[in-house]
Amino acid sequence: MKDLYKILGVAENADDATIKKAYRKLAKENHPDATGGDKKKTERFKEIGEAYDVLSDKEKRAAYTRLKNAPVRPDGMPEGFDPEIFARTFGGGRGGAGGVHMGRGGTTFGDGAGGVDISDIFASLFGNASGRGGGAADWGGSPRTRQSRGNDIAGTLEVTFSEAALGTRRKVPSGSGANVEVVIPAGVDSGGRLRVAGQGAPGPGKAGVPGDLYLDIQVLPDKYLSRAGNDVDLAVPISVSEAALGAKVSVPTVEGSVTVTIPPGSSSGAKLRLRGRGIKKADGTRGDQICRVEIMVPKGVPDDAELRTLFEEIGKKTQSKVVREF
Repeated sequence: MKDLYKILGVAENADDATIKKAYRKLAKENHPDATGGDKKKTERFKEIGEAYDVLSDKEKRAAYTRLKNAPVRPDGMPEGFDPEIFARTFGGGRGGAGGVHMGRGGTTFGDGAGGVDISDIFASLFGNASGRGGGAADWGGSPRTRQSRGNDIAGTLEVTFSEAALGTRRKVPSGSGANVEVVIPAGVDSGGRLRVAGQGAPGPGKAGVPGDLYLDIQVLPDKYLSRAGNDVDLAVPISVSEAALGAKVSVPTVEGSVTVTIPPGSSSGAKLRLRGRGIKKADGTRGDQICRVEIMVPKGVPDDAELRTLFEEIGKKTQSKVVREF
């Protein structure tokens, strides 16, 4: 039985942040682009992705952990195992409509013809868990094989900061060679993984079931904007006069430039909040954009006689206004 926690190198009680951090580290180390196509590390990369796919989903993780720690029945299955519940929990859209199909050849979910064998998924999570010394797990009679199913394939998909914040659609090559349109959900971050069901390498024969396409998301850094949870952070440099007298300044956002008002008397570190200009959430609402004021003193003042005189005069008139609480 595979230990998905051990695959990611985390404890069974690890929190979501720890699991995500471990996945990112291992995925980066074993990614085909970084290993030159090393077969063992490519398999390791796939295994890491499968483990994260389960452990990053609360429902799947809870179901897996229950099965992992359950007593084993005489038929080799965990106590309490139910094919219907297993299909709904771990199927995740791999098959079509039609539910679960039990038969002599095994158990599938989907339309019965192009559906996916549940034993494939179970074997992927638990290894050869049937207890009969055969291949994949079997619940209906003669053992099933994976010969009719194609291979999963993986790749990296780069998206801009704005695309990640708002969501977008992209056309990418599938396992068949044709381009397929995928939806990049709003709020995705680097280290996230998309699974496009049925777009991996085709299985052999006319009835062969294609594998899945996995896309590891890489969010390209923005020149000015950075992410802070669901908020967007931006440093806004302003001049001394703009800080003192106030000004209107054009600033970038994930949707383009907008104008903000710098209040008179602003100091470095002051924050202006642009509500609803941040990262789009799953419920359709959005975080905010935080604009941090940074007063920029012009260079060369000590060497410019005119500027030096002006600043000295300003200093004489404003020194008493500065309160230092130390």
